[in-house]
Amino acid sequence: MKKLLLTLAAVAAMTAQAQQFEVVSTQQLSVEAEDVFHPMFTPDGNSLLVSSAGYDGLGIIDLKTQKYQKITDMRGAGWLPAISEDGKTLIVRQKDDEIQGNSLYSINLNTLERTAILQKADHFNRFNFVNGKVSVGLQGKVTTKQVTRPISAVQMPNEIFVTEEDLKIVVYNNGRRIELDPLKGQFGSWDPQYCWTSLSPDQTKILFHCADYSYVCDINGKNVVNLGEMGCPQWRGNSHIVGHNEDHDGYYLTKGEIMIVGADGKNLQQLSTTSSEIKTFPAVSADGSKIAFHTEDGKLFLMTIKEK
Repeated sequence: MKKLLLTLAAVAAMTAQAQQFEVVSTQQLSVEAEDVFHPMFTPDGNSLLVSSAGYDGLGIIDLKTQKYQKITDMRGAGWLPAISEDGKTLIVRQKDDEIQGNSLYSINLNTLERTAILQKADHFNRFNFVNGKVSVGLQGKVTTKQVTRPISAVQMPNEIFVTEEDLKIVVYNNGRRIELDPLKGQFGSWDPQYCWTSLSPDQTKILFHCADYSYVCDINGKNVVNLGEMGCPQWRGNSHIVGHNEDHDGYYLTKGEIMIVGADGKNLQQLSTTSSEIKTFPAVSADGSKIAFHTEDGKLFLMTIKEK
């Protein structure tokens, strides 16, 4: 009995040590709109961009009033949009099924006026939007366009962005294209297929997803860290990753909870309260204090956390 108590105490101590974050509150947002999936915070953390379950159209929710405003009906606009540092300009895509490609538009969030940036281009995933300039990787080269006046007089020393092309990780570093395969040879004859790639804010690490697991590596594809079974991973600063852990029956999700883990793969913690609701697609505010997510049936939640 004494041995059992000691074992339980050790487990409790390890669990307590892993709890680096306190969930201050979790609230369901009461939004009068049907399409409130795939949330994304504006830079000030005061609003959420939301889309349909299939990433078509885009709207914005004021988190103080919970009022919804439609921005556009464009197909594919909800897939990886980008917003300027001052929160005034939005860059969205429009899917073109005829050519299996995309067009890019800028939208003034004050007037909702839209302007074409790039039309009928080949398919692309992520693009860069920094200091008023949009950069897109097309056919192995970077296409750039200044769409607004520079927001800051300070230029980034390196223009780096990460995307996927043909399910491979591609880094564009000052216009130079570098293809990475950090898990090469780890699955036998199966060729790794990568998705959900993103660059850390300090531009030193890459987050990606492959075969049900999420990983972090350095900018050269080395020093790989396995974060475990975590879907839709998002950076929280440079030190933590937020995602959802999931179970599925081969066709549908059967479980989903919001998780956080260190970029070193340590201190995995569940943030959401376990329930039958399937919680997915978390987004993290720039200051790391808020996490938004939706359930599979279209409920939208806002969680506030703080580091202990």
